[in-house]
Amino acid sequence: MNGVPARKLAAAATVVFLGLVLGGLGFVVSLLYDAGMPIAVCMVGGVVLCAAGTALSRLPVEDAGDLAPDSEPGAEQRSSFGDLHTLQSRFVGAVGDTERFEDRVRRPLAELAAERLRQLHRVDHRAQPERAQQLVHPVVWELLTAPRGAFPASRAQTEAWTEAIEKLRG
Repeated sequence: MNGVPARKLAAAATVVFLGLVLGGLGFVVSLLYDAGMPIAVCMVGGVVLCAAGTALSRLPVEDAGDLAPDSEPGAEQRSSFGDLHTLQSRFVGAVGDTERFEDRVRRPLAELAAERLRQLHRVDHRAQPERAQQLVHPVVWELLTAPRGAFPASRAQTEAWTEAIEKLRG
């Protein structure tokens, strides 16, 4: 329809519908408590609240790993190589499933490698890519920079990353 995908129209319709339901509930509550709130105000308020909630839920979320070095005062260490034990159990559930491998194994390993790089060398691989690339093993650099789905969900790949991260020293 006029260049607007059906999925976007369905999402907008859902937001409006839920907003009207929320506004209706607000109106009923205002009647129960004798607040005398006009129905139009409740309906518009419900739609605005739902639209705002939807817009806020779609904003990108930044974790501490996206910050430049030294931007977190007092941050000493958020994780350790003890997390690697947890990755073993995550790996078992991700064998053969590329999406699960990305979410459960590769992303946590990349976060761990980036954190070690920040802790040991005070280098953020996003802010100083040339310096970071000089400091890490090529396997770790690929882990940090390759696009999603670029690696097979294999134990050998995971072991290569783990060994390279363990060799990352100060």
